[in-house]
Amino acid sequence: MRYDVLLADNDGTLMDFDRSERIALRSALAAHGIALSEAMQRRYAQINQQLWEAFERKETTQEKLRVDRFRIFLKEIGGGVDAQSLSQSFLDELSQRADEIEGAYDFLREASARVPVIIVTNGISSVQRSRFARSRLTPFFSNVVISGEIGVAKPDPAFVAYALRLAGVSRERALLLGDSLTSDMAAAEAAGVDGCWFNPRGKSNGTACRPKYEVRSLKEVLTWL
Repeated sequence: MRYDVLLADNDGTLMDFDRSERIALRSALAAHGIALSEAMQRRYAQINQQLWEAFERKETTQEKLRVDRFRIFLKEIGGGVDAQSLSQSFLDELSQRADEIEGAYDFLREASARVPVIIVTNGISSVQRSRFARSRLTPFFSNVVISGEIGVAKPDPAFVAYALRLAGVSRERALLLGDSLTSDMAAAEAAGVDGCWFNPRGKSNGTACRPKYEVRSLKEVLTWL
């Protein structure tokens, strides 16, 4: 089957968020006199992931999680740093990063020549807009949907419905590509849209979500566009 629009997640799918996060966190901590270790990096990533999953379940807000992740992190590592201050430093640093997933540029160049590509992201609006302004990927986007700007976030099906209205395409003619089972694939399933799980590391699926497709590389997605 070939689709009429691609709804694509950004972080972990097109942009290399892990790399951007690591660099931004190191810089933000250094500005506050703290050296980042590998163990600290892993722990922060775990805390951050847990809070974003809570956000997806509507158990917290984006405004709250952006500080809470550092409050929890700093409580564990010590350092006497203000969580609000560290949070802002991190967001400032992250806003400057537009690191790409391997093959993302070539994939988007080809995909956007075939169908409209609409970005669907739960990321913080000011950060995402800043990163998109710096990215060479942005010219390939036909539109961008950011949760904080529309008042609803993945996996809520209303988020996908909003993107479909922008595209003017029925749910049967759309493909949603993303790396998160709990956010992207759950949103696709809830909205009745076919999902394509980008799983480059071959992770096991321990959720109840069953995406229609699973790929290791972005170029594989071109099969359906």
